[in-house]
Amino acid sequence: MHTPSIEDYLKAIYKSEAEGDITSRDIAERVGVSAPAVSKMLRRLVELKLVRIHAKTGIHLTPFGQRTALQTIRKHRLIELFLVRELGYRWDEVHDEAERLEHHISPLFEERIAEKLGHPDFDPHGDPIPTAEGRMPEVEEIPLHTAEIESHFVITRLVDGDPKLLQYAASLHLLPGATIEFHGRQPFGGPYNIIVGGEPVALAPEAAAQIFGRVSPDGGRRGARRS
Repeated sequence: MHTPSIEDYLKAIYKSEAEGDITSRDIAERVGVSAPAVSKMLRRLVELKLVRIHAKTGIHLTPFGQRTALQTIRKHRLIELFLVRELGYRWDEVHDEAERLEHHISPLFEERIAEKLGHPDFDPHGDPIPTAEGRMPEVEEIPLHTAEIESHFVITRLVDGDPKLLQYAASLHLLPGATIEFHGRQPFGGPYNIIVGGEPVALAPEAAAQIFGRVSPDGGRRGARRS
């Protein structure tokens, strides 16, 4: 069994690798530690055969390391959904709770949560939940601010690290499954013009960069609802 610290590092490396190149600085920011601490942990992860470091391609999870990362991510996202559905938490309250709990539930408890929730595919923020076998479902999506102007955009997920962003998004009904009209950005670095539920909204650029989804060719009429 791995320590919570090791699981946090593996999860951070997995997310960094999924988003592009991995650097020690990026890992340090995600875990909330210093650069020397990252270097020390990386040496340990290599010894445990959870990570490999290549002179040219950099830091990579081994198959064992990736499986461990996905198991931790699965627990985290199941816990988040359980807290929202069964205990009445708001979606902006669950991330930190899940960060603490994910390291301490047993495989049996994890499976019971999954059964209780009906083996869901997505967490409250729209992030896909890895399968029990350690496979991450593939989801095609783009950031809202890169969508075509005058398009209909179906929200699939929001980045869940900032509670204030989630509160802001919820107040505007920018939730997974919602369809919005995207009309581009105001001049000189201004907000993005969108229409939500028939109401015009000036969306802050920082928020637009953290909302993901897909352009709907049929105006979102068949947009899938997420559980």
